[in-house]
Amino acid sequence: MTEPLVRNHTEITLRLFREGARPQLRRKYNRMTAMVALALLAALAVLAVVMWFLSGSFSALGMEAVLYVLVLGWIRIALPRMECKRAYQAMVNRSGGGAPCRELLFYEDHLLVQPETEEAVSIPYEAVTEVRETKHALTLSYTEGARVLVDKDGFLQGSVEDVRALLAGTGKAASSL
Repeated sequence: MTEPLVRNHTEITLRLFREGARPQLRRKYNRMTAMVALALLAALAVLAVVMWFLSGSFSALGMEAVLYVLVLGWIRIALPRMECKRAYQAMVNRSGGGAPCRELLFYEDHLLVQPETEEAVSIPYEAVTEVRETKHALTLSYTEGARVLVDKDGFLQGSVEDVRALLAGTGKAASSL
């Protein structure tokens, strides 16, 4: 077997995991927040019309609006954090209790992911569907929503620029967040 061009050791901490998962969760919960906001706005409009005809107190309408804003904030902020923490904890449990570590070996045409407790997985660069870059990580998405997190501070051989060059050769340029 040939020698890897780039070697990376990634310890997946909760902070790094959140940073890598944030874009996907943001897209998911933006859609959900928009749908719930429209439903709550329609309910608020119906309530306003009913109160108008019944000559009711509009202070109740204001309290209802505040409640709706709180519900939307919970959906937008708390739910993604809870989901991220749950997914991270499941990954920690699968890896034996500590922060999961991965050895990432980048070759000319594929990436080899070697987890501590699982079998190695080879990912051809052609299978990578999306590359996201954040302050501390690269996130490579591939088949059916699976992702590989690459810690920018974990390079043992080569650099993040070398990974960008390998992926650019396949037309998968990183988008920054």
